[in-house]
Amino acid sequence: MQKILCSIIALGLLSTLTLFAQPQQYQEYGFWLGSSNYFGDLNNEYGFQGLRPAGGAFYKYSVGPYIAFKGGLSLGNVAYKDSNSENPFPERRNLSFRSRIVEASAHVEFNFTKYIPGSKNHFFTPYLSLGISVFNFKPQTQFEGTWYNLRDLGTEGQQNSDFTGMQPYKLTQPAIPIGVGLKYWVHDRWNVGMEANYRFTFTDYLDDVSGTYVNPNVIGALAATLADRSTEIQGPAIGTENGRQRGDSVSNDAYLFIGIFVTYTIYKGNCPKK
Repeated sequence: MQKILCSIIALGLLSTLTLFAQPQQYQEYGFWLGSSNYFGDLNNEYGFQGLRPAGGAFYKYSVGPYIAFKGGLSLGNVAYKDSNSENPFPERRNLSFRSRIVEASAHVEFNFTKYIPGSKNHFFTPYLSLGISVFNFKPQTQFEGTWYNLRDLGTEGQQNSDFTGMQPYKLTQPAIPIGVGLKYWVHDRWNVGMEANYRFTFTDYLDDVSGTYVNPNVIGALAATLADRSTEIQGPAIGTENGRQRGDSVSNDAYLFIGIFVTYTIYKGNCPKK
C-alpha cells in the first residue's frame, strides 16, 4: 500500500508539473515550529501522548502558481513508552525509548488552486507535497537514572551476529515524506501556513524494537536487562523464552512532523501587482 500510494501521488505531481508551470517564478525562505510524533511497535494504536518539540528551516522555489520545489533541514524528538497503552501485552512488556531526529529533505508541492503572493485573488490554497528525505536517529532508554544508547547494546542480538544472525541497524536511513498543508499570503512579502508531514521509513528500529527476545546469556547482562523490562512490573520476566515475540517486524516505524511556518518571498524580476 505504501508503494502504491507513493506511486500514484508521484505520477499525479509529475504529470501536472509541465501543465501548470508558468513564467512567473519566485523564491521563499522560511522556518517552521511545531511537534513531532512517532508510530511503531510501542505506539501501534497511533496515539499522540509522545508529542515532542520540533522545528526547521527551508528554501522554496516556485516555478509558477501551482508547483514549488522545497528543500529543508528539520530537527525533532520522538519518544514513547508502553505504559501509555491500555493493551495488556505492551503494559506487561514495559519498554520505553526516546530519540532525536535530524533530517534533510526535498519535496515537490502541488497547490490545489492558483497561489500568487501579493494577489488579492490568489492569496490562499491547500496543497499536497511528496518528497524524499534522509534522517539520523539514536534510540535511547533510561535505566536507574542513566540514558543508554540501545543500538550499541544490541538488545535483539545485533551485536552477536555469530549466534543470532542479526546485524546492527543503520542510524542513517531514507524516508518518504507525504504531507498536506495550507498557506496564506499575509502582507507584502510574508506568507504563513500550517503543514502535517508523515514520514514512511524503511527501518523498524526507530524505537529499537522489532523482532523477538534473545537468550540473555547471548547478549549480556545489561542488554538483557534493557531488552526485557517486564521484571519492573509485578510478575515473572516474559523475555526468558528465546524467540518469544517482542515487537512487530511486519511493518516499519514512522514519524510525523506537524507545525506552522512563516516564509519571506523574493521575486525573480518584477513583483506582481497587487
